[in-house]
Amino acid sequence: MIRLPDLERLKRDEVFRLLGGISEMLSKTLGDWCEVVVHDVSGDLEHSIVHISGDVTGRSVGGHLTDLGLAKLRAGQTEPLINYTSYTADGKTLRSSSIFLHDENGEPFLSFCINLNLTPVLLFEGFLRNLSSNDQKSEVTEFFSDNLVGMLDEIIAESVKRIGKPVSLMAKRDRKEAVGILEARGIFQLRRSVPLVAERLGVTEKTIYNYLAELERDSANNH
Repeated sequence: MIRLPDLERLKRDEVFRLLGGISEMLSKTLGDWCEVVVHDVSGDLEHSIVHISGDVTGRSVGGHLTDLGLAKLRAGQTEPLINYTSYTADGKTLRSSSIFLHDENGEPFLSFCINLNLTPVLLFEGFLRNLSSNDQKSEVTEFFSDNLVGMLDEIIAESVKRIGKPVSLMAKRDRKEAVGILEARGIFQLRRSVPLVAERLGVTEKTIYNYLAELERDSANNH
């Protein structure tokens, strides 16, 4: 865990400015294949990007945290993630690394992320070796999108696929299971997630909140 021991001496806005400068240096040094992003994860996660240098994922300042970031925050897993594979909505394959900075109480307040576009390298390797996959394997995945609804739809579709039934054939337990998968991914930290999930699963927003309450009770009873 990376922690700042004295935020009175080094205030958060100074940390954000410092990392913004480092972001510019890194992206300009590494060129068009590199993007560096600074997120404020202490507040509004729908508009967490406070600085971005380079253009690999198509995002901009004011954009939202990724699905992986949401899931890690939700689970309290804020250890550094180094050299994992991630993907963009337009099909790029990236190599990414992310770290969280923590305040004096151990609470995460900033995420610093580097994304390298490997797609040209992979295409060249495919040309040379008749392969089109990255040799590095990772269990960590992440979905980038400059559109919040698009990212939520992608995660919802993934959860429905895991259930193995179309929404029209789902029973209550299936929908509740889908909501549990989405809750574990951290998407209910986003204000607009509940109405969208309710619409996609064909239930009311009240039903979604009821499922979340039931899942919380189930979790408490299992511990």
